[in-house]
Amino acid sequence: MAGRKAGGERKKAVSRSVKAGLTFPVGRIGRYLKHGRYAKRVGFGAPVFLAAVLEYLAAEVLELAGNAATDNKRKSIMPRHLLLAIRNDDELGKLLAGVTIAHGGVLPNIHSVLLPKRAAEKAAAADDEKESQWPKKKKTVTGLSYDTNEIALKDAFSQHGTVTEVKVICHPVTGRSKGYGFVKFSSESEAAAALEKMSNELLDGRNIRVHYANSG
Repeated sequence: MAGRKAGGERKKAVSRSVKAGLTFPVGRIGRYLKHGRYAKRVGFGAPVFLAAVLEYLAAEVLELAGNAATDNKRKSIMPRHLLLAIRNDDELGKLLAGVTIAHGGVLPNIHSVLLPKRAAEKAAAADDEKESQWPKKKKTVTGLSYDTNEIALKDAFSQHGTVTEVKVICHPVTGRSKGYGFVKFSSESEAAAALEKMSNELLDGRNIRVHYANSG
C-alpha cells in the first residue's frame, strides 16, 4: 500500500521546515499567509522564503541583543537590550523604525549644553581625540631659526595650501624659539604638497626639515 514500507511500517513524515533546513515552521507560516488573504494565490515557495527571512532576522537581533546584554553584564536578554540592538544597527533601525518596544527605553543622547562642566570637558577631550585621528594634516617643522615667528612660518607654508593652525614652540622663561614648530593644513592633499615642496627649503637663513607630526 502507498505510504508504507515493504515490511508494513508507515513512513515517517518529513516537514517542509526540515526539507528546507529551517527551524521556523514553514507549514504554519503558509497557513497564516492563506488565512490573511494577502494575495489571491500563495506559491509553494512563498512560506519557505518568508520563514528563512524571519529566521535570519530573529538570529541577527538575538545576536546583537546578546552582545548588548553582555556589555551590560547581564545573563538574560531584556527588552532594553533588544532596543539597543535594533537602534544601534542602521539596517535594523530603518526596518523597525516605526516599532515601539515596551520597556525598552530610549537611546542615551544628552546634548553637551545640558551636561555638567566636567562632562562638557570630557566631551571636548573626545572631540580633540577625534581630531588627532587625522595626523597627516599636521606637520612638524624642525631646524627653524631662532628668529622665525609664527607669522613668518604661516606665510611660508600658506603658499602650498590653507593653513589652519601654526605653533612655534618657545622656551617658557626666555620666550625664545626652540627651533621647531607645527603647521596644520585643512586637507591631507595640501599637507602632502607642503611636505614635498618645503622640505630642506631656506627659511630665515636656515634649511628646515618637514615631516608628519606622528612620524617622529
